[in-house]
Amino acid sequence: MHFTVSWDIQAEPELEKRIHALMLDILKKHATFVAEPLSKYFIVKIDIEPKWHLILKMLKGICTMYKGKINFVMSPPTTGGQYNGELRDWTKVNETTK
Repeated sequence: MHFTVSWDIQAEPELEKRIHALMLDILKKHATFVAEPLSKYFIVKIDIEPKWHLILKMLKGICTMYKGKINFVMSPPTTGGQYNGELRDWTKVNETTK
């Protein structure tokens, strides 16, 4: 099972780095694998659907803490499928759909 998430952070550079790290830590803590094929665009592998709900809740919590500084979009969880596009290396992306 996997989903995508992407975010934009509107903050001074140091705060932007701190917020980005907090959000990325949430993904890494609750996912089985995280690929970042594009800047701030993540493909996240999870083992069970409740992890998706937990990650969504936690990311929304970060947004509440830094109100007005973060926009993010998260796809619904899906199984199977294949990502398409133009990348130099598909290894990490393909790992998420296994």
